[in-house]
Amino acid sequence: MDRMTERRKDRRIPLGCKVGIRPYGGGPTVVGTCIELGVGGMTIHSSHVPRMDEVFEVAVLPPESGGAYMPLHARVRVRRCHGLEQAGVYEMGVEIIEIIR
Repeated sequence: MDRMTERRKDRRIPLGCKVGIRPYGGGPTVVGTCIELGVGGMTIHSSHVPRMDEVFEVAVLPPESGGAYMPLHARVRVRRCHGLEQAGVYEMGVEIIEIIR
């Protein structure tokens, strides 16, 4: 089996947590929502329109009712992106390259 087939078998956990997206090369941080988290990546909804294979940092905030946990900081690479029915909102699938902290 190829890598793409294997990745689709990974367990995905629905989240709905806020995520901060910090593009490389400057620019303001964009706030979005981490829809689901898997072993090797995550699905994010936001107004940020990435380039294919773009690399940036994200900070996934813990749920508000989740207690005093630290955000998940990771460097990710865009693997897919498409517009949603809601104008100005995009869904992107990103691969986790590195867990920063």
